[in-house]
Amino acid sequence: MKPIAALLALLALAAGAAPAAAEQRLASEGRPFIADAFGDVIAWSAYDADARVYRLRVSRGGVVTTPAVDASPGELQLDVGPGPDGAPLVVYSRRGDIFQYDPATGLEQPLAEVNTPGTELHPSIHRSGLGFVRRVGAKPVLYLRRGGDTKRQPRPRFKRALAIEDVELSGRGLFVVYRTDVVRSCCTSATLYRVAGKRLAHIFQVGSGGANFGQLVTPSVSGRSIYFARTNEGSGTGNRFFRYDLRTKRLFVARGTSRARSVTWRGDRFLLSRETFPGGGVEAGELVVTDPIRFTRATRADVRRTRP
Repeated sequence: MKPIAALLALLALAAGAAPAAAEQRLASEGRPFIADAFGDVIAWSAYDADARVYRLRVSRGGVVTTPAVDASPGELQLDVGPGPDGAPLVVYSRRGDIFQYDPATGLEQPLAEVNTPGTELHPSIHRSGLGFVRRVGAKPVLYLRRGGDTKRQPRPRFKRALAIEDVELSGRGLFVVYRTDVVRSCCTSATLYRVAGKRLAHIFQVGSGGANFGQLVTPSVSGRSIYFARTNEGSGTGNRFFRYDLRTKRLFVARGTSRARSVTWRGDRFLLSRETFPGGGVEAGELVVTDPIRFTRATRADVRRTRP
């Protein structure tokens, strides 16, 4: 991964402006979207208002293109990661199948080894591995393909999995956000886990109920830490950025935003996709590189969320 300063310099040169340490807007779109990045490649899902479809948008070395690949009727669930040779590849789900796009060659290919008559979602690539979700009927199942084998991964015990909301495959392992029901089905919870063999290791949990809906947004791994956001629709409290040290199991926190759609850690700041409201109550989206993030030790209340 290139240092964030190098990326900002490339983007600034492309825009004809000097590099800056402050927040920098990279793109605006007519609908909210998610984004991801690896190396000098950023990818996101761009809404085409005229055709009413979503198109893949890619920035490589600061040059933004719209690849000549099929559009999607729904928002692209995408991930950017290192391919087998370490160069950036983009993977995404379109119409229930998973595709791979190579920014260096401009070529797309379906990942036929994992696509089935079922619905494949939330792909995440790392070298020769691919994490993804397959939904058959109403049941979401997490899979990992590596070394030519596709294996089902563990699910939360004693709970009904309502959805798998995100998947992140990295050099530190496979991570997943499950949304499950809780006692008496009055509420739900979103829990970030690390897959550890045949079990799930609890990292962080946030509950929902009544007027509040808590989400854990797009975990990304860098070094020995995993970074993610928490958003809360309802009371508006508890919107935070988190860094969890996978070795020491210590949690650190910074002020976040309820409008975060995706976050990717980039050296000392986030690549952040967030909702905007330009007028008339219509939601749109913008992609920014944030100011440098300064984490502090988490409160006791947040630390308790790291315990099963």
